[in-house]
Amino acid sequence: MWFINKRIMDMQRMVDSCSKYIDTLAHGTCSSAKANALLDAAMQKIEECCISMRKICEEIRPPLPSSHTEKTIYHHQEIYGQVTVMDTGWVDIRLETLLPHCRALSGSKYITDTITRLLNKFKSEGGTLPLFEKAFVAIIEHCPMESSGVFDHDNKAFKTAINAVKGRLFQDDNQFELSLGLFTVQDIETCCHIYVMPFEAAGDFLYLLASDML
Repeated sequence: MWFINKRIMDMQRMVDSCSKYIDTLAHGTCSSAKANALLDAAMQKIEECCISMRKICEEIRPPLPSSHTEKTIYHHQEIYGQVTVMDTGWVDIRLETLLPHCRALSGSKYITDTITRLLNKFKSEGGTLPLFEKAFVAIIEHCPMESSGVFDHDNKAFKTAINAVKGRLFQDDNQFELSLGLFTVQDIETCCHIYVMPFEAAGDFLYLLASDML
């Protein structure tokens, strides 16, 4: 267990670093730019610590008792998101967060890790993921105006989401094999849906989106 203890110490250092950034913020003497940089650095440490915790939990968790309860193979949900294969055959990956700013230090590793784990868990529960020869990916963020940060589309870290599903739902993200749409829906809840579907379904998807039927 020495290697577990070493990793726990590494996590403690991450938490300590985060605490130092927060302590500096608590003094209230920072400029807006400095405060933003400190918050970003604190989030990075917490997210790295969270990913490490996830890995350790999986490695040392004892086997769960067998259950005869019937499980659906088409839908799997976790506290940080869910994966659904819709009746249309499209894949809907819901994240309980918005995509981070592409220049932020924090966020991208956490998003990649979350999507990867959601897909892995979905498959381990018996779900089957499609592999599209040519795909259309639509990323829809649901959020109220005041919480969005009003980022330009080109500032959103959508590449993080695409790289997490590349090779699993489509082979490559070059312009001949992948088309992309970025959308925002004003909503009281805050979440992000990543829809992956065959390219020829893009028209049907846009009709459903415009008709508020998703």
